[in-house]
Amino acid sequence: MNYTTINSIFEYERNVIVQQIVAEDLAAMFSTFFVAALALGQVVVADVCSAGPKPWGYFSNNTIYQTSGSESITYPRFTELQDGTIIATASLSGHSPGYFPVFESKDGGATWEYISDLRDQVNGWGMSAQPALTELTEPMAGYPAGTILGSGNSWSNTGTKIDLYASTDKARTWHFVSHIAQGGRPNTTNGATPIWEPYLL
Repeated sequence: MNYTTINSIFEYERNVIVQQIVAEDLAAMFSTFFVAALALGQVVVADVCSAGPKPWGYFSNNTIYQTSGSESITYPRFTELQDGTIIATASLSGHSPGYFPVFESKDGGATWEYISDLRDQVNGWGMSAQPALTELTEPMAGYPAGTILGSGNSWSNTGTKIDLYASTDKARTWHFVSHIAQGGRPNTTNGATPIWEPYLL
């Protein structure tokens, strides 16, 4: 074996050793990075889960009202007031007569407070379904700007009525304003004459 051959063998072995050292260093670096990233992810997830929805943040599946017993709740509706407060309601069944519980959020929907019930005051039928809410942004029909209007379908086996209510104290109390429209009994069969689905602009 000549000198040149020996040098070639040494050079080859040196390159192999260097490559092994580099590979081991990269593996160690990647392992450290992965563990650190995993730990950070766990901290972030734990922080988000423990903190809950943040005011004026982005979130989902934030429960406003949890039904119990034979209750069911449908037709969620909300309106945002000029001061940023959100007023929300829905049709709550399982009670006789039915009514619309009203909730308030002052932090962009992160937390909610129950504030009142919108109930039928004139028919004796209850507020059955299909609520609607809006705020007057200017005076109208003797009501000042800031008045909250609430509507819904009040029905029985003899008819359906879309009724209008108003609140001048930020949805804490409600008083009857008028019957907007009325129709036949609640029936979804073609040819039936009920009135459905109020919407307030």
